[in-house]
Amino acid sequence: MKISRLLNDAALRLLQAQIEDPAFEAGLILSWAIGKPRSFIYAHPDMELSPDEVRGFMELVERRSRGGPFQYITGECEFMSLRFKVNPKVLIPRSETELLAEAALFSLGCDQPFMDPRLFRVSKQGARRVLDIGTGSGCLAVSVAWYAKNILVDALDISEEALEIARQNAGINNVSGCIRFIRADFLSDQGFTSHKYDLIISNPPYIPRDDKTGLMPSVEKYEPEGALFADDGGLCFYKRLAGLSREILNEGGVILVECGFNQSASVQDIFQSHGMETMSIKDLSGTERVIAARMRV
Repeated sequence: MKISRLLNDAALRLLQAQIEDPAFEAGLILSWAIGKPRSFIYAHPDMELSPDEVRGFMELVERRSRGGPFQYITGECEFMSLRFKVNPKVLIPRSETELLAEAALFSLGCDQPFMDPRLFRVSKQGARRVLDIGTGSGCLAVSVAWYAKNILVDALDISEEALEIARQNAGINNVSGCIRFIRADFLSDQGFTSHKYDLIISNPPYIPRDDKTGLMPSVEKYEPEGALFADDGGLCFYKRLAGLSREILNEGGVILVECGFNQSASVQDIFQSHGMETMSIKDLSGTERVIAARMRV
């Protein structure tokens, strides 16, 4: 079957399943299935594919039409121009979370062209220690370890299955030597680390447990609940981190966290109530997506 007809058939199936932008998704899936860039696919509409290629592709399309996220179907995704393995035990890294990674790199002294120049910088020079709370796939820990120099990262998660994926991603991206993986429940475990940190980053669960309004069905059905929902109106992780900040943050250190829509003011209030100064960073849509905090001088 020719690529052009195959793409049309797949796009129609995805459209019937109410998948957003079905033609684009069909191209993504075919690109992955036959190991060719989308530019190649669109440049060769009359290329004939083998029956095995057609069968394998349509099986993937059928899985996607049932709502399975593309990244779980392929088992991988891209984040900060790096490749990551993913499965339903970890949250799929979002493009908006790249803002948190870029902010972390800026705070560590790696200039980012579109970052707010007022963002707090880690004052310590030389070797720095970073804590990533709720590492999941390891996308933040691995990205910081890849792009920043002279750092050690502790990547913490409650799930051993998530940590195993994160370890694999550290290996894939050749940064295993500067990341230590820690299994702990950040909300309740005492003494999960004996270190203080120069930078603490986290994309914690922040959707209020009783509010699933607007959540895409594929997210609710397929992605891990523990990485999405949090108690106390979605604010429990921020309260725990703010309460521990004097114990685990070095002098001159910075905390960076992602937050949800309309949570910026509440999250900043939490850190300010523990003697910290804060600022927010907006994403491309104008949402205050990342909160930075540091101890008042």
